[in-house]
Amino acid sequence: MRIWIISLGLLAVMGPVMAKMFTIQGDTGRNRENHPIWSLRNASNGNAVILEPNKKLSINFCLRRESNITIRDFRFSNGNHSENVMIEVDRVNIYSFLSPEDPNHNWSRFWSTGNLNRRPLYLHMGWHTLSVRFNGTADGLAIDHILLDIEDEKLTDDIFTCQLTCTADQDYNVRRNDVETEASFLVQESYKTTCPEVDNINMPIFNPSVQEYEITAALPHYRAFTNYRTENTTGCPHLSPFYWSFSNVLLPSKNGEILNSNKAKLVITQPTESTNSKIAVRIILFFKLEGKKNGMIDSEMGTIFRVRFDGLTDLVQLKFSYKGRMAETSSPEMRLLLPSKREAEWNTRDFSWTSEDYNVIIMHVESNSTKPLHMEHLSLERRPMLADKVERIYKGDDTIVEVVFSDFWWLNPDSMTVHLAATGRSYHNVSYFRIYRPIPWNGGYAQVFVLYQDGNARLLPVPPEGLEWIPFGSSVIIGQTDPTMVRPYASITDAYIDATNLGIELLYKNGGSSKLKISSSLSETRVTVSDLFLTQDPVIFPFTTFRSMYVAEGNSDVDSVLVNGDHPLHIMGNFNYLIGRSFVFRRRCMSRHLMLSPDIYIDVRRTTNAVDRRDIVSSQPFQSLLQRIQNTRYRLWTPRLRYTYSRT
Repeated sequence: MRIWIISLGLLAVMGPVMAKMFTIQGDTGRNRENHPIWSLRNASNGNAVILEPNKKLSINFCLRRESNITIRDFRFSNGNHSENVMIEVDRVNIYSFLSPEDPNHNWSRFWSTGNLNRRPLYLHMGWHTLSVRFNGTADGLAIDHILLDIEDEKLTDDIFTCQLTCTADQDYNVRRNDVETEASFLVQESYKTTCPEVDNINMPIFNPSVQEYEITAALPHYRAFTNYRTENTTGCPHLSPFYWSFSNVLLPSKNGEILNSNKAKLVITQPTESTNSKIAVRIILFFKLEGKKNGMIDSEMGTIFRVRFDGLTDLVQLKFSYKGRMAETSSPEMRLLLPSKREAEWNTRDFSWTSEDYNVIIMHVESNSTKPLHMEHLSLERRPMLADKVERIYKGDDTIVEVVFSDFWWLNPDSMTVHLAATGRSYHNVSYFRIYRPIPWNGGYAQVFVLYQDGNARLLPVPPEGLEWIPFGSSVIIGQTDPTMVRPYASITDAYIDATNLGIELLYKNGGSSKLKISSSLSETRVTVSDLFLTQDPVIFPFTTFRSMYVAEGNSDVDSVLVNGDHPLHIMGNFNYLIGRSFVFRRRCMSRHLMLSPDIYIDVRRTTNAVDRRDIVSSQPFQSLLQRIQNTRYRLWTPRLRYTYSRT
């Protein structure tokens, strides 16, 4: 339950434990246009709206679902005679009261009514209007705020103030009415995040008898004409390329001095070998980096180690070496610094560091300077990514196919080879390929399908008229994955593309295979996956996995899942698994993150009907898997990297 204050000075929301404040200023918008604004000493934010006799003050608000609301308080000032005040919701009188008379005409004296409706008012989702009016001849009523108690813990101020709207749940026209298939199991493996660029929604789908399924992308059901499509790294501190840094280190220092940053330890020692230099110290840095096991690429990519001194008066000699993934320490690399050249840097190659143990950097510093050395800054950062290399391998009247080679691919040395039937040519070390279809209204082309080497597929319908492109959002892994991994994947070795008929055959590293058929219309893009050859136990290795993002209402790529076209549940719902033949992943509420990215439908079209679902649920392997997933899920409430490549 949350508490909202609608204020013509103030709007606040209170959570179950502590208040969460949101402000609507009284002297802005239509309030200034339609009503006087007075500055009053005891008003919540210094201003109050003056409601004049025989006029109505209306405040719009929106709900994301059917909710009970209670008017907890109405704060006002009545600097003259007593008046009969009426409060309405959607033109229905909710409460009337007689305001107190103030013979001193003190407008800065405010009154609070407390609870106005003893029983909560039940309102449907959508747009509502709360109105205040009174009949009389007095100077008016100074309204400070109205306090509402709304039973919806996920309601946000953007939704409440109708800046973002939500759509009602509805039956989806999933293509299952003409088929009888064995039910599938969707398992909840999602975790909380503050970063919109993290795939924290993870839902593997299991069906040991699956033979064919469809993935469909369609525009959201809400009506929006704003095409938000840029990334948002707010709440994503882990996406910074800087791993750690130290500043203001004086040399020489006490032997064995230790400095700590949040991610590294620096130790200053005296070198064991003799030296004729006046200053001779050894700096040892210990640090850990996360790798594939944690869904990260920090230990995989090359790095830049930088050192900067301040106020040098003499020559400084630096020797850099490191120990990471290899058993031995690297050969030293020397740099010389002068008063005119006070900075140095060293590059390490990709796959130099380890994620299994501490990495070590060793730097020897020598100088004949008569003054202490001031090391102003030293740091380690991820090397910059080079731009993708794109090659167009097919262009027909209504289809374009491109292969893309990334500067760094997170699953290296795993790689994908793309074979094009039209030319007989093969393209090696492809990170992903993309397929374009024509846009009828502007003569251009738009991406409708992208498939990455790790099995992640992204689909888009053709953009609406007036737009040249809309963003991808959610993705689906086509292929079997390990559902307990932080970043699941299905490593593809070969993709055979028939560009003329939009057919694709996939071969996987685990020996499995499948066939894809793409169809794209003005309303949707559909991929039919058939001829599945699953080499891993289908009871504990899903045949597909839905991946997406949810931070909060209005900041998500998905917020609901529907089973068999109905039975909506929140995407972060506390369920272990759901049973159904089709699953719709949609947004009920608009989002400022990739607003027009599509809803995704996954519909199982054909099974062998050889397995009783009750046997699967009760089986020891499936129950053990659920326990492993739950144990993993609750350890993952920290940000994880979504993708290193562009999401557009």
